[in-house]
Amino acid sequence: MKVEKFKLFKKAVCAGVAFAFCVSFGAETDCPKNRYLDFMQESVGAYTDEILTDYINDVEKRGIWEHGYARLASNLGILLAHGREKEKKDVVKRLMDFCCKDMPTAMSRNGHGVGNDFGIKEIVSCIIELEKAKVFPQETIDGWKKNLSEATPDTLYSCRPSAKSPQAHNWAVFGAASEQSRVFLGINGDKDYVEKYISDQLRFFDENGMYMDPNQPAVYDLVTRLQFAVAMHFGYDGPSRPKLEETMLKSAPITLNLLSASGEIPYGGRSNQFLHNDSLYVALCEFYATWMKSRGDTEAASKFKGAAKKAADALELRFKEKPFNHVKNFFPLESKYGCEGYAYFLKYMVTAGSWSYLAYLFADDSIKCAEPQNHAFACNTSPAFHWTFLKAGDYSAQFDLNAFTNYDASGLGRIQRTGAPATICLSVPFAKKPKYRINITNDSGFAIFPVWSHNKKKFDAETMLQSKTWTSDGKASSEVCVLRNPLPPLVWTTTLGEKGAEIELKGTGSIGLAFPVFLFDGKTETDIKVENNSVSVFYKGWVCKYETDGNISDTGRVYGNRNGHYKRFEAKASNVMKMTVTIERAD
Repeated sequence: MKVEKFKLFKKAVCAGVAFAFCVSFGAETDCPKNRYLDFMQESVGAYTDEILTDYINDVEKRGIWEHGYARLASNLGILLAHGREKEKKDVVKRLMDFCCKDMPTAMSRNGHGVGNDFGIKEIVSCIIELEKAKVFPQETIDGWKKNLSEATPDTLYSCRPSAKSPQAHNWAVFGAASEQSRVFLGINGDKDYVEKYISDQLRFFDENGMYMDPNQPAVYDLVTRLQFAVAMHFGYDGPSRPKLEETMLKSAPITLNLLSASGEIPYGGRSNQFLHNDSLYVALCEFYATWMKSRGDTEAASKFKGAAKKAADALELRFKEKPFNHVKNFFPLESKYGCEGYAYFLKYMVTAGSWSYLAYLFADDSIKCAEPQNHAFACNTSPAFHWTFLKAGDYSAQFDLNAFTNYDASGLGRIQRTGAPATICLSVPFAKKPKYRINITNDSGFAIFPVWSHNKKKFDAETMLQSKTWTSDGKASSEVCVLRNPLPPLVWTTTLGEKGAEIELKGTGSIGLAFPVFLFDGKTETDIKVENNSVSVFYKGWVCKYETDGNISDTGRVYGNRNGHYKRFEAKASNVMKMTVTIERAD
């Protein structure tokens, strides 16, 4: 089967709607691949000697129980291979000795792979780098290889779903990438195993080439496609290779346009708002950049390189804020604020380093970065993901019209501006009962969404139809129909432009808009100024201002999301109401 070369950057289709890219070919910018080694060093540098020692001692007592340990071993070893972390040479050997001995026996000991699906490719990558750098004697390297070669996929990997399974299993793709790394290294890798799960999991892509993990979390679309990229990088060339290439090419346009003005991947679902979100996006874009160059499409390669730089810049800003956390807030690490039970520091901090290594592995410094061009852009994803994106000028917005309510809320869940703190307006909505930890109770789901009253009862918007989107005169707009049975629907129009967001509600009776006002990030309280028809939030040298022709009220209700605490304000009017949202540098 011959894969036709797609003309990706003349037309792109998102949910059946043609759109133009908001990133255009431009001047060279600086994003050298060694920068990603710096990110790795920042990630492992968050593990103090005390944390590292306690972690090693604990794992050596009870065995490896998850993939953070393998990632830590791999990150430190790769940095050592590149002349960094030299003082930890003995620690690296201790970590690698234990991983290579323990991981092949995990299934027989515990009945599950305890992270082998994720961790084998980490250890293989480390062996490759250390052998190339000749850091350890060859007999040490050969011993590690021998240990890893004595296992089979059935004794290594825990996720082996039936081909008839009705849902996607991202772990199976991680396992396939790990097994392909063993094929690449020549340590008894099973090509048939790789083919089995790559061919099977290719069933679970939508029309835009996005991976539909259960409930469609944003992270697991991108990170699963990254694992397919890893398999391709490590030489996967099985019968499903042409279909995989076709799928990856199909996802190229939407991949560029998922990135927000603040350099973040979309919100939505589990594992969101962690530092590794940014690094996994960087890695995927570096893969696309190098792959597009190999296909002769230098313009596409530059666009992906430019997108990688924007996300890398956002990640670097987080690393500069000391002390940084593995999740995007500043609550004490021990509070686990914003984290799912599985998303603890030991595992997820180093994950930012692991994806940064993939960015290093994929990156080609000869590719020039395209500079972003602030063209207006509007798009709906497929109904499976139910998101709407708007971009214009320096602003971006994201809607979720059918949110998975254990993590999010339907409505406008993000407005960001390039250069401004991502959270000053909103980065992610508020779930009524979030499956991650917060230290307050949300009394409802909450986003920027319409509210109204009828017969003395108050209502929040819950039922929204797919939005209509368009661009005109440098602005990007969406129109959402909000059902209000038995009342006539509300028409909710949002337009982004150079000056921010303009929101208009049209309906009957008492209507309004609920909106969040940033209060606390875990370390810093914002300054809030309320006037008759406006609310201003001052934070880190910026101000987010809400202005309306309606009547503003502070409901007194405080909500928590992964980033911190926000107050719920409402603006109300009769029949028609307008609001503007701007984010500017504070005077």
